[in-house]
Amino acid sequence: MSKHLCIPTFVICVFAVSVPAQEVALDSFSGIGARAMGMGGAYISVSDDFSGLFWNPAGLARIERGTVNWGVSHDRFRNISQFFDRSSTLELRSTRIASLGFVYPVPVYRGSLVFAGGFGRNQNFDGGLQIDAYDTIANFDKAGFSEDKGALGAWTFGAAIDLMPRLSAGISLFRWGGTNRFLQELTLEDVQRVHADTIRIFQRFESEERYSAWGIQGGIRYWHPTGFQFGIVATAATPLRVSAELADEFEDEFEDRTDTYPRESFSDAYEIRQPLTFGMGIGWSSGGLTVSGDVHYGDLQEITYEILPLNIAPNVDDFRRQYRSAARLHLGCEYVISHWGIAFRGGYYRDPVRYVGGGSVPEIQIETDRDAWTLGFGTELEKAVTLDFAAVIGGYKAIEGNRADRVRAVRVLASARFYFFTGL
Repeated sequence: MSKHLCIPTFVICVFAVSVPAQEVALDSFSGIGARAMGMGGAYISVSDDFSGLFWNPAGLARIERGTVNWGVSHDRFRNISQFFDRSSTLELRSTRIASLGFVYPVPVYRGSLVFAGGFGRNQNFDGGLQIDAYDTIANFDKAGFSEDKGALGAWTFGAAIDLMPRLSAGISLFRWGGTNRFLQELTLEDVQRVHADTIRIFQRFESEERYSAWGIQGGIRYWHPTGFQFGIVATAATPLRVSAELADEFEDEFEDRTDTYPRESFSDAYEIRQPLTFGMGIGWSSGGLTVSGDVHYGDLQEITYEILPLNIAPNVDDFRRQYRSAARLHLGCEYVISHWGIAFRGGYYRDPVRYVGGGSVPEIQIETDRDAWTLGFGTELEKAVTLDFAAVIGGYKAIEGNRADRVRAVRVLASARFYFFTGL
C-alpha cells in the first residue's frame, strides 16, 4: 500500500478516540417555549400557549384569547476535555429565533375549537471538544478540535377541540427541517522523534448535513375540578432524510518533503427510520400554584437506516448496541401572583445521554448523566402582552478512552405573546 493511502487512514483511526460517530439529530433535546422550559419542560398537562403544538396540542383548547407569539434563544456550550495529562476547553455560542406563530380560538357557543400554526426550534446540535496533549499510545503530540453547530425545527399547524367538558384532544402536523455543520481539525507532530521519517500530519474534515421529515403528534388532556390534570401524547415521523456535503484535506510533512493532498469534496444522502415516541404528564393546580411532572420515551435501539449512504460509512454500526434506552423525566412548578400580573417558575429535567458507543468505536462511560435545572419568570403588561423568560443550566460528565469530558450548557429563552380578542 502506498504511503499517501496509509497516512490518512492512520490519522482517522487516531482521532476516532476523540470524535463519537453518532447521529446528532437523534439525541439533542433542548425544548421550546420560555414558559415551558422555566417549568423544567414539565408541560404535557399544561400546554396552554403556542408551544403546546410541540408538547401536547390538546392543551391549546384551554386558550381563550388569540395570540401572536415570538421567541428567541441564546445557547452557550462549554466542554473541558482532559486528554492524557492536559485539559483543553471548547466554547460555543449561538443566538437563534426559537419560535414564531399564532393561536386562534374560533368563537363557538359551547366547548372550544382552537387553531395554531407557526415555526419552532426544539433541538440544538451545538457541541464538540478540543484537545492539546501528548498521546503516549500513538507517540504524537496531538492538537485539534471538532465541533457541531446547527439546530432542528419545524413548521407546524395544529388544532384542538373539547370532546367533553373536561376532556380535550389535539393534533399537530410537522414539517421538520434543519442543518448541522461539522468541522474537525487535527495536527499530529512527532515532537520526540519516535517515528522514522514523519514529522507532522494535518487533517481537516468538514460536512454540512440537511435534515427533513414529516411528523404528526396527537394528544389528549383531562382536568378535574379538584385541580388534577392529566395528558398523554404520541408522536410519529417519516424517515429522517439526511443530505450531506462533505470535504477533506490532508498534509503530511516528512524530513525531506511535504505531501499535500488536494481538497476532495463529495455528496451523499441517506434516511433514518425513527421510532414512535410517547409522553405522559400529570399536574395539579390550585390558588395560583401549578405543579407538574412528565415522562417521555422513545426507544432509539429500534432505529435503523431505511436507506444507507453510498459514499461514506454509516455513522452508526449498530443502533441496538451503541445506543441505550432511557426515559426523559421532567418536574416543574409555577406560582402566579395574579394581582401583580407576575409568575415565578422552577424545574428540573433528566435527559440521559443515549449514545454510548461500543463495537467498532470506543465505549463511552457516563459518569454523571445529562440533566438541567431551570428558572423562569413571566409578567403580563396591560393585559395585552405577556413576556416570559427562562434559564436552563445543565451538563454531564463522560469518559471515552483516554479522554474525559465535562460538559456545561446554558440556555436562555425569552418570548412574547401579543393578545388579540375573538368573540361571538
